Amino acid sequence: KAVVSTQSTGIVGDFLQVAPSLRADVVFLSPPWGGPSYLRQDVYSLDNLTPPCQQMKATARRITNNIALFLPRNVNVDEIIGLVEPGYKVEVEQNFLNRRVKTVTVYFGELISE
Repeated sequence: KAVVSTQSTGIVGDFLQVAPSLRADVVFLSPPWGGPSYLRQDVYSLDNLTPPCQQMKATARRITNNIALFLPRNVNVDEIIGLVEPGYKVEVEQNFLNRRVKTVTVYFGELISE
């Protein structure tokens, strides 16, 4: 079971700049998707993210293996699978509102449901 500590801290800033000084059990990444234009794409590519998704994940992995990545509903799932290192797992969760998929959350590490 997951235990949520009452001692949590939210940090707003450029992740790549603050990451080297961070110590955490979990990293939640919600990168900018490029504005509402992502909705006009049939499939959203992780290549559209700035900084690159692979760089954000690699940086987060230096902090913890427990990473959550918040992405648009039309993200390319094959590209998500490409983020997984050999021997590791990923969980892709669709988030619904009013019976419609609104976003996707990707989990790595111990955040994956068993």
